[in-house]
Amino acid sequence: MTLLEQLPILVVVVPMFIAPLLAILPSRSQLPWLAATATSAVTFLIAVGLANQVLSSGTIEYALGNWPVPFGIGLVVSPFSALMVLIISGASLVALLAGRHSMNAEVPEGNQSLLYSCWLLALTGLLGIAVTGDAFNIFVFMEISSLASYVVVANGPNRRALTASFKYLVTGTIGATFYLIGVGYLYMMTGSLNLADISDRLAPIAGTLPVQIAAGFLVMGLALKAALFPMHAWMPNTYQFAPTPVAIFFAACSTKVALFVMVRYEFLVFLPNLGEQAQFLSSLLIPLCVAAFLVGSVVAIFERDLKRMLGYSSVAQIGYIVLAIALASSAGLTAPLCISLTMHS
Repeated sequence: MTLLEQLPILVVVVPMFIAPLLAILPSRSQLPWLAATATSAVTFLIAVGLANQVLSSGTIEYALGNWPVPFGIGLVVSPFSALMVLIISGASLVALLAGRHSMNAEVPEGNQSLLYSCWLLALTGLLGIAVTGDAFNIFVFMEISSLASYVVVANGPNRRALTASFKYLVTGTIGATFYLIGVGYLYMMTGSLNLADISDRLAPIAGTLPVQIAAGFLVMGLALKAALFPMHAWMPNTYQFAPTPVAIFFAACSTKVALFVMVRYEFLVFLPNLGEQAQFLSSLLIPLCVAAFLVGSVVAIFERDLKRMLGYSSVAQIGYIVLAIALASSAGLTAPLCISLTMHS
């Protein structure tokens, strides 16, 4: 296989293999920042190559170890996935370039090697979520990203960053647990972890109680990860007390990747099979979305700390995005993408 055919896996393994090397670099030099920035730049170039391939030849399917799906793990780079990979890698590069001096001022010198190492691990997890076609692998990459994110947030300039990181950890763990329970129910009922294969096998059993429970747990877990109101308390604290470049990176990517997974389940798995039951689940989200953009906007008006204000503004914007997803239509699929692209511009 040519190098271009390996791009779907390279976009994940490049930052993953470089990350542990950064931990052994001297913290009191610029080497950790240089290595993290160079890795993000290479990852972004790979993302550009992936996007070009998708535009020219359509969705890319990559079987790890040449094991056929669903027996093996498959990577799927659709146009939507390629766009997410571009956004994630681009946001990482921009945040590192723009936040160099801020990071030096806010993070103790002795912690910078560890911080940049965890930054690349978080980048690895987010990219992995965007390209994998396997439900359990989404969980694995979700945990890689989350565990690294807790460490990065805890390295903020204020001791309250530890409290913010702990709240983030508790909420993230609950969300990941709910997601995993949902995946377990789907696997019990379909015998598969590949999202496309789950969708194919779900139709005859779509009305069963375990499938409905799985849908509920999956949506609730992803809503926690996305900081949908009223499960949002961790996010303004994270924005306020994390190092500024970290807040920039997470604002552009972290919650948006959870929403990306929600879109994939909604339109690939649930809507084609659950029908009215999926519509009912969506209708339960609509009141939360309305409350999110009302409460988030009002609270943001009265916040004096800029980063915390942006955190509550993001709560409101996430309400708009999930509301569009809950409409469960082609227009609803287009709207959250447009909002996501503009909300931090």
